[in-house]
Amino acid sequence: MDSFSNILTLVQPRTSGLISLKKSILLAKKNHASVTVLATKEKPSAYQRWLNHKTTTEVVNEDKINGLIDLAKQEGISIDYKIREERDQFIALKKQLKENQYDLVVAESFKEASHLWTFEQAEYTHLLRVSDTSVLFVGDHKWLNNGNVLAAIETEENTVTHKTFNNEIIEKSSDLAKLLMSDIHLFNCYLESCSVSFQPMDPMKQSKNHLDNLTSFVKPYYFEGKCLHVEEGLADDIIPSLANKYNANVVVMGYGEHQGWLSRIKGHTLDYVLNNLSCDLLALKQSNNRANKPHH
Repeated sequence: MDSFSNILTLVQPRTSGLISLKKSILLAKKNHASVTVLATKEKPSAYQRWLNHKTTTEVVNEDKINGLIDLAKQEGISIDYKIREERDQFIALKKQLKENQYDLVVAESFKEASHLWTFEQAEYTHLLRVSDTSVLFVGDHKWLNNGNVLAAIETEENTVTHKTFNNEIIEKSSDLAKLLMSDIHLFNCYLESCSVSFQPMDPMKQSKNHLDNLTSFVKPYYFEGKCLHVEEGLADDIIPSLANKYNANVVVMGYGEHQGWLSRIKGHTLDYVLNNLSCDLLALKQSNNRANKPHH
């Protein structure tokens, strides 16, 4: 499948399990994809060079990395290993993406204390802002056959760009579900609204309206009703709950459409969800070559 045929895998300094590399190899086996493994040798500052007389640090777990790459090559996987000497892994990533085109970046996720997000930018948030390619954040959660892929579809916005992006989320989620031998479920969540007279709306009617909107939007894809879900509540809470309920292998969410002041102050919903998610998460960025494609 063309959606994930050229994968860039980040080997991050703090990881010892090399989960991102292992899952990239698994994806490549299923999809006959090519993999580029990117490691960073961090350049010490001038003071560090003066103090320690070192020009670069060493790549952590290099023997393990080479061992996994050798095994992948023996199985016929096209895999390349790149080492860049930069101040940090984000500069290395940015330069690698500038020189080559990839369909997917795979990185290991790290959990952060939620109370720090107001003051500190999580590493994965920085990674998403650096990368112009979709990022699959992976952990030690195993991909199970006959599991599920959950895709978030927000139907309240009616712009052509947003509808096009929703279509891309559905199509790429379907591709991923086939690769992982999983079923796909689509969901939307909403907050209870009031009328202009501040009288609460009937919760059942409100839920039905949202489900009708979702059903109407995905009609061209012929999804069964049991695979469509709407839930009242904050996405931060609903998405991890649904992922647990349906034993998800991966949750798919769009990223990068909204860059408002609240996002800059407190972080995107994606940041909160990732920290509370027990499965993997695909942060999907809209493809430039799809921006003008007619929507359903």
